[in-house]
Amino acid sequence: MDLHTLRFVIAVVLAGCSASQPPPAHPQTEEAAKDAPARNALTQQACEAQGGSAVGDIGDGATHRPDYVCPSGKPPLGNIAPPEGGPMAVEGNVCCPR
Repeated sequence: MDLHTLRFVIAVVLAGCSASQPPPAHPQTEEAAKDAPARNALTQQACEAQGGSAVGDIGDGATHRPDYVCPSGKPPLGNIAPPEGGPMAVEGNVCCPR
């Protein structure tokens, strides 16, 4: 195999490896998203006042899904929002009942 052909083959393989497509949508999740009510936004202090605790997302966006359940097995009380004028909450935190 000559150098020109080898470079071409490597370029084609790399192009094929770098092309990524988003994962297929999960039909049940899409249906649940249509039917799920929007969550309230709570500060961490308001969450704790209701007997809840902030639970963070592990990085896969699970807490944003309408079918997400807390470690207690119950749905979140709401999404954690930053206090007005305060620091931003960690993205994806939800308020889970204990």
